[in-house]
Amino acid sequence: MSRGEGQSRIRKVLKLARLHFLLSGILLYTVGSLIAWANGFSISWDKFLFGYLIFFLAHLSLHFSNDYFDRESDAKSKPTALSGGTGVLVSNPEMAPFALHMALSLLLASGAVAVAFTLYYDYSPAFLVFAILGALLGWFYTAPPLKFAYRGLGELSTMIAVGLVMPGMGYFVISGSIDAWFLVLSLPLFCYGLFFILTVEMPDMEVDAMTGKRGYVVRFGRRRSALTSLAACITASLLFVLIYATGVLGEDVNFGLIALFSLVPLGVAGLTALKVSDDKEKVVSQVKLNFASLVVFLLLMSLVLLYVS
Repeated sequence: MSRGEGQSRIRKVLKLARLHFLLSGILLYTVGSLIAWANGFSISWDKFLFGYLIFFLAHLSLHFSNDYFDRESDAKSKPTALSGGTGVLVSNPEMAPFALHMALSLLLASGAVAVAFTLYYDYSPAFLVFAILGALLGWFYTAPPLKFAYRGLGELSTMIAVGLVMPGMGYFVISGSIDAWFLVLSLPLFCYGLFFILTVEMPDMEVDAMTGKRGYVVRFGRRRSALTSLAACITASLLFVLIYATGVLGEDVNFGLIALFSLVPLGVAGLTALKVSDDKEKVVSQVKLNFASLVVFLLLMSLVLLYVS
């Protein structure tokens, strides 16, 4: 292999990795860790980074496995930054075995690191079970035999991933358990999980329908999906208001400020609902805006959790 061919292959592998999607995972893991911090647990950086390695390997595996198991449907769609796969395996089918091997290797590596973490810190076996089940939830999003995305369960699995698994890993790593304090705050995150998955499904509605994916957007269309996304964001904001008003989680965290910041994704979801379009370019622009609003909100929420009174 020449130097140029080697560099080209590296670029394709990096494209398969979809590194920009790791940002949302880092933020959710960090939010979970900061929820533990706000609940009185100290953050150990070695534990934080060791735990994130488990998460990182599983998350990266998901990117390779999704491209591998979705390559037939991706052949019918045009890739975008946030949907439609990468197109690498469509243009380079000879790389499909590599993508599968990489996905499996990363998944197994994540499990091995989870075992090492559990033994090193003498954590409950429940942590290992949580980490492994979380990784498998991502794997079976497109992988047979479960293929959640093809059986109308893609939205539910994503809500569990965004609301429980991703922030839950951060919380579990720092606190050593999953408790009621975290579960209360996970409820609005479940709503944002629904907002996220409906957002990234919108550009590929027609292709998903042709290739057998029975997701919410395929079954009910973009307009109803946009309204459902808006309802999810409204519900998330109301939950933060309720947490603030009832004081159920105490007063150390300014949940009123978090509720105020939740207006960012809510406002963007409202704008999307008003401007539903079947034009692919406009839909992709809306998707980028929706995704950006979630990133901004998670960053702002992290800052509030960091500065507990």
